[in-house]
Amino acid sequence: MNRSRSALILAGMLTAGMALVACSSTSSEPVAPTATPSPTASATLIGGMTECTGAIIEPAVQAELAKDVQLMSFNDLSCADGWAVAGVTIGDGEHGAPTSFIFEQEGQFWIPKEQSAVCGTIDFSATPVTRPADAQVPDELFEAGCLT
Repeated sequence: MNRSRSALILAGMLTAGMALVACSSTSSEPVAPTATPSPTASATLIGGMTECTGAIIEPAVQAELAKDVQLMSFNDLSCADGWAVAGVTIGDGEHGAPTSFIFEQEGQFWIPKEQSAVCGTIDFSATPVTRPADAQVPDELFEAGCLT
Protein backbone atom coordinates (compact mmCIF):
# COMPACT_ATOMS: atom_id res chain seq x y z
CA MET A 1 0.00 0.00 0.00
CA ASN A 2 1.49 3.37 -0.92
CA ARG A 3 2.07 6.15 1.65
CA SER A 4 -0.58 8.46 0.19
CA ARG A 5 -3.31 5.82 0.48
CA SER A 6 -2.14 4.91 4.00
CA ALA A 7 -2.31 8.57 5.04
CA LEU A 8 -5.85 8.88 3.68
CA ILE A 9 -7.02 5.74 5.47
CA LEU A 10 -5.40 6.88 8.73
CA ALA A 11 -7.05 10.33 8.44
CA GLY A 12 -10.43 8.68 7.86
CA MET A 13 -9.99 6.36 10.84
CA LEU A 14 -8.98 9.26 13.11
CA THR A 15 -12.00 11.29 12.01
CA ALA A 16 -14.36 8.36 12.62
CA GLY A 17 -12.77 7.75 16.03
CA MET A 18 -13.23 11.40 17.07
CA ALA A 19 -16.87 11.28 16.02
CA LEU A 20 -17.46 8.10 18.05
CA VAL A 21 -15.94 9.74 21.13
CA ALA A 22 -18.14 12.81 20.60
CA CYS A 23 -21.27 10.66 20.28
CA SER A 24 -20.50 8.69 23.44
CA SER A 25 -20.22 11.78 25.62
CA THR A 26 -22.72 12.05 28.46
CA SER A 27 -22.22 15.78 28.74
CA SER A 28 -24.98 18.03 27.46
CA GLU A 29 -22.36 20.42 26.12
CA PRO A 30 -21.38 20.09 22.45
CA VAL A 31 -18.09 18.27 21.98
CA ALA A 32 -15.57 20.09 19.81
CA PRO A 33 -13.23 17.98 17.74
CA THR A 34 -9.67 17.94 19.02
CA ALA A 35 -8.10 17.73 15.58
CA THR A 36 -9.07 18.55 12.05
CA PRO A 37 -8.94 15.94 9.32
CA SER A 38 -6.28 16.17 6.65
CA PRO A 39 -7.34 18.37 3.74
CA THR A 40 -6.58 15.42 1.46
CA ALA A 41 -8.94 13.08 3.32
CA SER A 42 -12.05 12.10 1.43
CA ALA A 43 -15.47 11.96 3.10
CA THR A 44 -16.10 8.69 1.26
CA LEU A 45 -13.45 7.01 3.42
CA ILE A 46 -15.64 7.47 6.51
CA GLY A 47 -18.51 5.46 5.12
CA GLY A 48 -21.07 7.84 3.64
CA MET A 49 -24.08 9.47 5.22
CA THR A 50 -26.35 8.29 8.00
CA GLU A 51 -30.12 7.96 7.81
CA CYS A 52 -32.65 9.83 9.91
CA THR A 53 -34.60 7.03 11.56
CA GLY A 54 -35.78 6.36 15.10
CA ALA A 55 -33.55 3.28 15.25
CA ILE A 56 -30.49 5.46 14.64
CA ILE A 57 -31.50 8.60 16.59
CA GLU A 58 -32.84 6.87 19.73
CA PRO A 59 -29.38 5.59 20.84
CA ALA A 60 -28.03 9.13 20.30
CA VAL A 61 -30.75 10.46 22.62
CA GLN A 62 -29.94 7.75 25.19
CA ALA A 63 -26.28 8.78 25.13
CA GLU A 64 -27.22 12.37 26.03
CA LEU A 65 -29.25 11.50 29.14
CA ALA A 66 -27.90 11.99 32.65
CA LYS A 67 -27.40 8.80 34.71
CA ASP A 68 -30.56 9.30 36.75
CA VAL A 69 -32.80 10.16 33.76
CA GLN A 70 -34.61 7.56 31.68
CA LEU A 71 -35.96 7.72 28.17
CA MET A 72 -39.57 6.85 28.90
CA SER A 73 -40.84 7.13 25.32
CA PHE A 74 -39.62 8.11 21.88
CA ASN A 75 -42.61 10.10 20.63
CA ASP A 76 -41.67 11.51 17.23
CA LEU A 77 -38.85 12.33 14.89
CA SER A 78 -38.64 15.13 12.34
CA CYS A 79 -35.80 15.51 9.86
CA ALA A 80 -34.80 18.23 7.37
CA ASP A 81 -31.65 19.41 5.64
CA GLY A 82 -29.20 17.35 7.72
CA TRP A 83 -30.91 18.13 11.04
CA ALA A 84 -33.12 15.99 13.28
CA VAL A 85 -35.41 16.78 16.20
CA ALA A 86 -36.48 13.92 18.44
CA GLY A 87 -39.54 14.50 20.59
CA VAL A 88 -39.22 12.31 23.67
CA THR A 89 -40.50 11.89 27.20
CA ILE A 90 -37.80 11.66 29.87
CA GLY A 91 -38.10 11.18 33.59
CA ASP A 92 -37.46 8.93 36.54
CA GLY A 93 -39.42 5.98 35.16
CA GLU A 94 -42.61 6.96 36.96
CA HIS A 95 -42.96 10.67 36.22
CA GLY A 96 -41.97 12.10 32.86
CA ALA A 97 -41.82 15.33 30.93
CA PRO A 98 -41.83 15.88 27.18
CA THR A 99 -38.72 17.45 25.70
CA SER A 100 -36.82 17.55 22.44
CA PHE A 101 -33.28 16.81 21.38
CA ILE A 102 -31.65 18.46 18.37
CA PHE A 103 -29.02 16.70 16.25
CA GLU A 104 -26.99 17.78 13.23
CA GLN A 105 -25.77 15.24 10.72
CA GLU A 106 -22.03 15.05 10.17
CA GLY A 107 -21.27 12.26 7.71
CA GLN A 108 -22.47 9.03 9.26
CA PHE A 109 -23.01 10.50 12.74
CA TRP A 110 -25.69 12.55 14.49
CA ILE A 111 -24.07 15.20 16.67
CA PRO A 112 -26.12 16.56 19.61
CA LYS A 113 -26.66 20.31 19.63
CA GLU A 114 -27.72 22.66 22.42
CA GLN A 115 -30.87 24.71 21.80
CA SER A 116 -29.07 27.85 22.97
CA ALA A 117 -26.37 27.33 20.36
CA VAL A 118 -28.50 26.52 17.29
CA CYS A 119 -31.91 28.15 17.80
CA GLY A 120 -30.72 31.73 17.47
CA THR A 121 -31.85 34.79 19.42
CA ILE A 122 -35.53 34.06 19.95
CA ASP A 123 -37.89 36.96 20.72
CA PHE A 124 -40.41 35.29 23.04
CA SER A 125 -42.31 38.57 23.43
CA ALA A 126 -43.39 38.45 19.76
CA THR A 127 -46.71 36.87 18.87
CA PRO A 128 -46.38 34.51 17.19
CA VAL A 129 -42.78 33.56 17.98
CA THR A 130 -40.90 33.21 14.71
CA ARG A 131 -37.59 31.69 13.70
CA PRO A 132 -34.82 34.28 14.07
CA ALA A 133 -32.42 34.99 11.22
CA ASP A 134 -29.46 33.69 13.28
CA ALA A 135 -31.02 30.24 13.85
CA GLN A 136 -29.14 27.29 12.38
CA VAL A 137 -32.03 24.83 12.74
CA PRO A 138 -34.11 24.63 9.53
CA ASP A 139 -37.44 26.46 9.55
CA GLU A 140 -39.48 23.24 9.39
CA LEU A 141 -37.81 21.96 12.61
CA PHE A 142 -37.68 25.25 14.49
CA GLU A 143 -40.92 24.93 16.46
CA ALA A 144 -40.37 21.29 17.48
CA GLY A 145 -36.71 21.77 18.35
CA CYS A 146 -36.54 25.29 19.74
CA LEU A 147 -39.93 26.09 21.25
CA THR A 148 -40.41 22.95 23.35
